[in-house]
Amino acid sequence: MKKKYLMILSTVLLLPLCACLNAIPELSEEDEAKVVRYMADVVLAHDQNYQARLLDEEEKQKALEEEAFKAEQLKKIEEEEVKLKEEKAKNNTPDNVSTSFASKSYSPDEINDYLGIDGVEFEFSGEEVVNKYPQNDTSVGFAFTASDQNKLMVVKFNIRNVSADKAYVDLATVNPKFRALINDSVKVNASKVPLDDVLNFFEGTVEAGDVKQVVLIYEIPEDTSIETLDLSLSAFGKDAIKINLQ
Repeated sequence: MKKKYLMILSTVLLLPLCACLNAIPELSEEDEAKVVRYMADVVLAHDQNYQARLLDEEEKQKALEEEAFKAEQLKKIEEEEVKLKEEKAKNNTPDNVSTSFASKSYSPDEINDYLGIDGVEFEFSGEEVVNKYPQNDTSVGFAFTASDQNKLMVVKFNIRNVSADKAYVDLATVNPKFRALINDSVKVNASKVPLDDVLNFFEGTVEAGDVKQVVLIYEIPEDTSIETLDLSLSAFGKDAIKINLQ
C-alpha cells in the first residue's frame, strides 16, 4: 500500500518538474534525497491516518456486538423470570385446583404402595408456615418466596429405607399431584419448585437404613390458620387417594 501511494505521489510531483524542466535546475543528490524523504513522510502519514480510521471502525463494530450480546442475555433472563412468575400464578389459581377431593383415606406410609416404590416408607413429620423456603442460604443460591398476601406452607416428610439394600426413588418422572385440603375448605396444589428436597420432584438414592427429608410447598393466603390438613395424591391416571395427616 505504501509503495502504491509513493508511486502516485512521485508521478504527481514529477509531472510539473518535467513540464518546467528548462526553468528548474537539476537537483543534487542531496536535494533528491530530501524530496524522496518528504514524499515518503507524506505517504506514511496518509497510511497511518487510514489505518487509524480502520481501527476506529473495528472498535465501534466490536462495541456494537458486545452491546447486542448483553442485550440478548438480559432478554433471556427477563423471559425466564416471566415464565417463573406465570408458572407460580398458574399453580395457585383457584381454577387450577380440583374442585373434588379423594374420599378414601390412607396413611402416609401407604404412599409407596400407591406409587409402586419398593423398599421405602413415607412418614409425615409436620408442617410449618414461612415466607420463603429454604430460609437459610443454600449452595444452589435459590429460595422460593411467597407472593403478596400469601405465605408458604411447608409440609415435611421422611423417606425411610426399610430394606437391606439401597433404594432408588424417582418421583420427577412420575410427576405425582399432591393437593392439600386445609380446614376442609382451602384447596391448593403443591408448587413446582426446582429444589433437590422437594417431594414431587425428588430423584435420588436412599441407602439402606437411611432417611431422606423432603418437603411439599404450598402457597396459601396469609390469614390462613391451619387446623386440619389432608393431602390428595394422584399419579399414573389412577383414582386419587386421600392421605390423612392431622
